[in-house]
Order: sequence, then C-alpha cells, then structure tokens
Amino acid sequence: MVKKKLPIGIDDFKEIIENDYYFVDKSMLINELLDKKSKVTLLPRPRRFGKTLNMSMLSYFFNIENKEENKELFKELVITKTDKMKYQGEYPVIYISLKDIKVNNWKECIEEIKKVLKKVFKTKKYIREKLAESEKIDFDEIEFLNEKGDYVGALSNLSEYLYKFHGKKVIILIDEYDTPLVTAQSQGYYEEAIFFFRNFLSAGLKGNPYLEFAVLTGILRINNGSIFSGLNNLSVSTILDDEYDHFGLKEKEVENMLEYYELNYKLEEVKKWYNGYRFGEGLVYNPWSLINFVSKKKLGAYWINTSDNVLIKQLLDKNDINIFEKLELIFQGEDIQETISENIIFDNLDNINTIWSLMLFSGYLTFDKFKISEITGIKSYFLKIPNQEVKSFFRESFIELYAKGDVYFYGTMMENLFLGDIESFIIKFKRLFISALSYHDTTNNEKYYHHFMLGLLLTLGDKYIVTSNRESGYGRYDIALEPKDKKNYGLIFEFKVSETKEALLGKAQEALAQIEEKKYDIDMKNNGVIKIIKIGMAFSGKNVEIVSIIEK
Repeated sequence: MVKKKLPIGIDDFKEIIENDYYFVDKSMLINELLDKKSKVTLLPRPRRFGKTLNMSMLSYFFNIENKEENKELFKELVITKTDKMKYQGEYPVIYISLKDIKVNNWKECIEEIKKVLKKVFKTKKYIREKLAESEKIDFDEIEFLNEKGDYVGALSNLSEYLYKFHGKKVIILIDEYDTPLVTAQSQGYYEEAIFFFRNFLSAGLKGNPYLEFAVLTGILRINNGSIFSGLNNLSVSTILDDEYDHFGLKEKEVENMLEYYELNYKLEEVKKWYNGYRFGEGLVYNPWSLINFVSKKKLGAYWINTSDNVLIKQLLDKNDINIFEKLELIFQGEDIQETISENIIFDNLDNINTIWSLMLFSGYLTFDKFKISEITGIKSYFLKIPNQEVKSFFRESFIELYAKGDVYFYGTMMENLFLGDIESFIIKFKRLFISALSYHDTTNNEKYYHHFMLGLLLTLGDKYIVTSNRESGYGRYDIALEPKDKKNYGLIFEFKVSETKEALLGKAQEALAQIEEKKYDIDMKNNGVIKIIKIGMAFSGKNVEIVSIIEK
C-alpha cells in the first residue's frame, strides 16, 4: 500500500488536506477557543510544535471568504461532530505571520513589516470599492508601501474596513508575534522594535470595536509592561497550563503514526529522542522531529538544526559558572529546582531565573513537577533536559564554543583523553586553549578556568558521570569524571592559577600533588574504578601547563 506523503516544511492547512498528506487532527482547538471566548488569546509554545499549521487551520475555518470551499477541508475532522460548525466561514479574518522577520537592523525590520502588511491588504483588495475616498487613500498607502502609510494602525483600520464591507466583526490571527522582538534583542535594536509593536498591537487588540477575537502565537510571553501594556483582555496559556493541549504529538498519536509507517518497533528509541516535553499535565513529542525521523528512518537532531538558537547561545557565551554547574547536574539526569517567570523581560537576561525561564519556554528544558513553598507560597519547578535531541544541542553548543567550530579536532582531543593518551591530549589542549580564549576573557580567578574546563568536559556526559567541587578523601576536587563503564579510565582534575608564566609548572605539580595527598580518588576506587588518570593544570592568562599520573 502506498503511504501518505509527509508534510515536511508544509504548514498550510489547505495544502496538507487537499494533497492528502499525513495529518494529525488538531481541530478541537477551534472548539476550545470558542468555548473559552477570550477576547485575545496568547498561546506561547516552542518552535516547530505545530503553531503555524494550527493558525492556518483557524484561518481556513473562520474565514468568510471561500466559505463553502473551505468547509470541504474539515469534512473528515472531529470538529464536524460538534455544534461549532455553525461558526465556520462566518467572520472576516486578518491572518499575518511574523515568523520570517529576522533581520540585522530596525530599518530592515520595519521594511519587512510593511511588506507583510502590504500582502495582507492586497488579499483584501475586494473591499476597496466600498471604502470612502479618504479610506481608499489610507488603504492604497499600505498596499503600495507609501512612507505616509499608517502601519501602526494597520490592524485597527483594516478591521474597520472589513466590518463595513461584511457587517461582521473580525478575527485577527498573528503567528509568531515575538520573532521580530527576539531578533531585535539579539541584534541590538530592541527599543525601536518594542516601541512599534506595543503601539501596533495595542491599536489592533485594545479597544478595537470591530474585533470579534484574536489569537496570537509565539515562543515567549514577553513582559506585559513591554508589549501588552494596558491590554486587560488578554488570556495567556503557556506550557505550564493544562489548557489548549493541541500542540505537539501525544503518545497515542505517535503510536498511530509509527504503526501506519510500519516503524512501531522503534517506539522506545523515538521516545528517548523526541518525547519528554511537558505541556501542562501531559507529555508530548516534537512533531517536526517525528516526521523527519519517519521520512529518513534515522534518529537524529532535526529540530535543533532548524531552530533559532541565538538567545540560548548568547546565554551560554556569558560563561556563567552558576549556569554551567546546574547544567552539569542536568547532564547527569538530575533535576534542578528553579522559580520560573512566565513573563520574559529582555532587559533582565542576566538574571538567573530569566535564563531558566527562557530555556524552558523555548523547549530546551522541560519540567518534571512543581512545588509550592508552605512558608513563602512561591512556586518552583524541577527542570531537566527533555530528550536526547536537546542534549545533543547542548553538547554541540559547547563544542562550537570551545573548539571554534573544529569539531573533528575537538573529537580527537577528547578521544585521546578517553583512551588515556595524555601526551596527545595535552598537545591538542594547549592548541585549543590558545584559540578558544582571548586576552579579554582571561583572568586570575581560578573559577573562570574551572568553568572553562567544566563546559569542555560536560560533552562527555554519555560516557562519564561528570561532577565538580565534590567531597572525596580529605577535601574537594575540582572536576572528576567517573566512567559509567568501570573498565575505562577515571579522570580527576585539579586547577591552580599562577601570576607568572615561569611559575606554571610548579603550580601544576602542586595541583597534582594535592590530588595525591588528599586522596581525591578514594570514592572512585570504592565504586570499582581501577584505572585513574590524575591531572594537575595551572593557568596564567592564555598559558597553561599540565602534568599527570596514570594509575592502571
């Protein structure tokens, strides 16, 4: 039997249905939106979890244009079994997507916004004939990208024009509303962008007498004070809530998909790679990764390679020791307990809570459970890496950060370390160390070098239990890597900082002697590790000296 095609890269609902692509029915999203009847609904979800396809479905369902033709698209879907079909084709719809607005400066950004609005106005040109002369001028200024166009008031004005033509209030759908703002933050023009979007959204969504309701999707809920100021009719459902569970793929949906494509024997492997995202009470799979896996029949990191990771990578580039120490725990499969803010404040990205919130809502972490303090009433979440695909992102990010993109060189260096070829490891490490650090990065603070080494070694988490600053013997070692396979080498690192290049060797020998004297290897030996490599390292600026002892 010929199987249905997979909709890789296709997020237009009509194209998927008419061309008989494999489709997982999410039409009850329509039912839930109509039941809740919120004036403005914001649905933040991670990238590639079906937001655009769902928004496209909403547009085809409600749009008064091509009503009968669009009705055919839903005939096989569960929404037809509800009383909500009476709303099908009953409203003018303004549907805009901002997901592709990723440019380097505000001038380019506003030009892209104008092009998006021009496209929308062009699709509504049929209403122009019934507009007053002054309204026609305003309409044409947007369609023809005139500098005098009222782009801030475009949503509000077009709503009024559509209402006058159809005699019905308008539904506004804005997909990936936050993409231009995230890009603006990373490229340094956030203030200009937030000023425009605050006024643009306020005009269209706040006090708009021609608005029936609006739905916005994005990744983040950007702080109300920044963009939704004064919008008191906003209902938000994030991944922390139990509502709107129509994004991502549920267990049964994945089972059905794998069975249909005769891959059901791969379920456990697929679960390890792509499951683990908690949306409210339920666990979901990443749909983009699933359809790519089914297409290629090969496990791999598909979502990570398409996502915009710029903010996450900027956070990793900050080299914050607190972040890396907690990532160390996460890499070992442990949870970390953090308070989470549902409002992302871009001015506060250095705040540790903001960092974990950003990682959670972007899909790089998930939560296992939450706890409410009996004393303070503060809710905290237990965070972890959701699956193997995301874990591979962190590993590759560390490699890119420290190896400057030379993955092969980095891989051979770590292979030397794993196999106990310390001489080759030292040669390669010294070369990497010079290129990875700039003089502006270096410091006489041992914590900085400790942090550098921890980030470098976390990539070995599949082979080792990586720990730092833990008690063993008569003190605390800096970093230890206990092999999961006890036949392999264990590794213990101790670091020192020297004020002069000439004293480096003596400091490295001092670090190695400390490992021996304080018996940092005792816990590892008690756990059955016989072969242990003890490594003393001393740093001074961009200079490093390394000495070692291998016990077999």
